[in-house]
Amino acid sequence: MKYIVFGEDWASHPSSTQHLFAQLAKNHEIHWINSIGMRKPCFKRNDLKRVWSKFKQFFSKSTNTAIKTPRSMQVYKLPVLPWHDNALVMRFNKWVFSTCFKHVNRDEPITYWLSVPTAEYLFTKHAHDKLIYYCGDDFNALAGVDARLVAPFEKNLIHKADLIYVISQFLMNKMPSYKTKMLSHGVSYELFTSKTDIASEINTLNGPIIGFYGSINEWLDITLLIALVAQRPNYQLVLVGDIVSCTSKLLQFKNVTHIPAVDHERLVSFASHWDVSILPFVNNEQIRACDPLKLKEYLALGLPIVATKFPAVVRYESDIYIAKTHAEFISKVDEAIGLSKNQLCALKLSQQRLAQGHSWESKALAVQHDLSTLNHAV
Repeated sequence: MKYIVFGEDWASHPSSTQHLFAQLAKNHEIHWINSIGMRKPCFKRNDLKRVWSKFKQFFSKSTNTAIKTPRSMQVYKLPVLPWHDNALVMRFNKWVFSTCFKHVNRDEPITYWLSVPTAEYLFTKHAHDKLIYYCGDDFNALAGVDARLVAPFEKNLIHKADLIYVISQFLMNKMPSYKTKMLSHGVSYELFTSKTDIASEINTLNGPIIGFYGSINEWLDITLLIALVAQRPNYQLVLVGDIVSCTSKLLQFKNVTHIPAVDHERLVSFASHWDVSILPFVNNEQIRACDPLKLKEYLALGLPIVATKFPAVVRYESDIYIAKTHAEFISKVDEAIGLSKNQLCALKLSQQRLAQGHSWESKALAVQHDLSTLNHAV
């Protein structure tokens, strides 16, 4: 099967689409198109850095190695413009796409996989082709996305798609039920159950380590984290990830350690050596729609997990400490740290049993089965 995939920049960060296609590339031909953007840039520092980064991509032969590029995958850096609501820009972008893909044999069926709704207008779908919309976020509430720009493209995509995958019940409720399936996030199970030496960045910390990895963004409850480190100065809070929103007050505490984002494979050397994993999210529409990648990874690690309450964790409430208030969150961190060895062993066994059923290999097999059924139904 031949796929043309519109996703994020390959290997920029370990997204669910990238994990899936790292598996699907073992048996299929993949043409991966780096992000074409979901908002119009303006004259802000982050936007200008992003534009400069994309500009350099077009002239760079080097690739990020955070996720290895499979042999059967070709990655494209198309010089499309992000003003997708402009008629002239749309014509130019369609020409760029058709020019770059004129070598692809159109007599063979193509499966178009869109994780980025703004790609909906770029190509002409033939009768024997399939169009898949993989909806991993609520774009009406996702930080960094221009919801007004994306909305009409997503509406068209939902209408035209042969199959829609969603990662949460919240998103399922927004889609036509007759062609929508749940495809929750998976985990690189072998990686997150492997034994590794402790990362040098945290091997000198004294006291229980409370850890989080991922983008340090506005969806984190910074007020909660400040309360945690202020009330528990003997605990060490470790944050691994790039800082997007302001956290200066939190980082002033001596028992807070921040480490910039590391390669995906290095995360285990941090997370498997701390005492408690946390999901300290705010209660907003974006979080209510999400299925955090790190949730299954945390489960595979088999360590106590403390989370604020949101739908994705409620289904695992017997294996995760879930808190409704800041005070309850801190109390549950205390409880998790106080678990006996026998309790920790029992928890680890239960969590890893759950995670094992969500490997990326099993997710890719499910996709292959669904698409095979879809093709035979025509």
